[in-house]
Amino acid sequence: MDSPYLYVPAAILIGYLLGAVPVGFLACRVWGVDIRTVGSGRTGATNAWRAAGLKAALPTALGDALKGVAAVVLVRWLLAQLAPAATEDLSVLAAAAAGGGAVLGHNWSVFLGFRGGAGGMTCALTCLALNPIVGLIVVLVGATMIWWGRIAAIATLSTGVVSLTGFLALSANGVLSWSYLAFAIPACLAIIVSLRSNREKLRQQDERIITLW
Repeated sequence: MDSPYLYVPAAILIGYLLGAVPVGFLACRVWGVDIRTVGSGRTGATNAWRAAGLKAALPTALGDALKGVAAVVLVRWLLAQLAPAATEDLSVLAAAAAGGGAVLGHNWSVFLGFRGGAGGMTCALTCLALNPIVGLIVVLVGATMIWWGRIAAIATLSTGVVSLTGFLALSANGVLSWSYLAFAIPACLAIIVSLRSNREKLRQQDERIITLW
């Protein structure tokens, strides 16, 4: 490409297509259930559990977690092969953009008429792939919220907010590149938008509680 920064739109597309793979839909379909007709209608692990139990929820959680990781790893590898002279900042920007694209693809999959999940699992593990420090904090916060609060929407919202806060704080202090926000901003916004109906239920104290434990 004439300009190395043209790799960034390509990275977004790669991330989007990987994120759009409807793992939850496919996992439930194996058991004869259309996840879109159950519960919230989303394709994430929580609704997969409601639709077909742990046998569908576990592969859904794993697949959704690996989407963003795969996008980040693949784009980093492709950039190293196609543009070996690319700067570190470009590498970070492309990987972050791919991660953001993965969350967008998961939440609005082209393969399901632009329906999908809420993005919590994809966001958390993508953070871990981009930066282990921020990622570990996000994963721990999300896991704590889901374990103690037992409300998936709160845990999911926390992953988006904490990821944006973490990358923003470290970028402002010069610890990390501002390029990480190419992931954090779209990922956080995607989660907030996707959970707009859940936020209303939370205000009314009418949100579903996970009853596995």
